[in-house]
Amino acid sequence: MLHARDIISIIEMIFYIPTLITCGVVCFRHGFRNGSGWIYTLVLCLVRIAGAICQFVSHSNHSTGLIKATLVLNSIGLGPLMFSTLAFLSRFVQFVNTKSKPVVTKKHLIIIRLVISAGIGLSISGAMDALSSGATQVPTNSRVGIILIIVAYVSLVVLFLVYARRVSLLPRKERRVPLAIFASLPLILVRLVYSACVVFLHNSAFNILTGSVAVLVVMSVIEEFAVVGIYVLLGFLVDR
Repeated sequence: MLHARDIISIIEMIFYIPTLITCGVVCFRHGFRNGSGWIYTLVLCLVRIAGAICQFVSHSNHSTGLIKATLVLNSIGLGPLMFSTLAFLSRFVQFVNTKSKPVVTKKHLIIIRLVISAGIGLSISGAMDALSSGATQVPTNSRVGIILIIVAYVSLVVLFLVYARRVSLLPRKERRVPLAIFASLPLILVRLVYSACVVFLHNSAFNILTGSVAVLVVMSVIEEFAVVGIYVLLGFLVDR
C-alpha cells in the first residue's frame, strides 16, 4: 500500500530522472569548469532520486542505517540550491566586475561558500545525532547550522541587490542570469523557512520524517522543482 510520502517520491522520480539527464546535457554544453551552478543542480537531482529510492526501501528494511540515509538525503536539499545560486551570482558578479569597479571580490564569495558548507555540515550532523540518541529536542549544531545558512542567504540577497543596479552592463543574453536568480531567491526563502521551522518549532507538522505531507509539498517539494526548472532552463538560454 502506497503512503502519501511514497506518492511524493514517485512524483519526484518522474520529475528528477528526466531533469537529471537534461541537466547533464547542460553541464556538458557549458563544460564542468564553467557550469558549476548546473553541477550543483545535477547533484540535487541525484540526491532527490536517491532519497525517493530510500523512501520505498524503508518499508521493507527498517535498519537504522537506511533511516539515517533517508534523513540525511531529506536534509541536504538546501545545500545544492544555495551553492547553485551562489555559483550563478558569482558569474553575474564577475561579468559586472569586468565592466566597472568591483564592489565584491572573490574572497567575499569564498567566505559565503564556507558559511554554506559549515551550515549544511552542522545541519546533517545534528540530524544524525538526534536520530542516534533518540533525543526529542533538536541538537544545538542543527540550530547553529540553519542560522549559518540564513546568514548566507541574507548575504546572497544583499550581494544580488547591490549588483542588480548594474544589470545594464551585461550582454543581453547574460541578463537572464540575474533574472533567474531574482525568480529563485523567493522560492529558496520559502524552502529555508521550512527548514528553520523543522529546527526551531516543536510542531509535529514540521517533523522531517513524519510531518505533514501537505506542508512538505507546499514549502519544500514545489520550491525545489521550480528552482531546478529555472536553472536548467537557464542553461539553454545563456552562452557558454
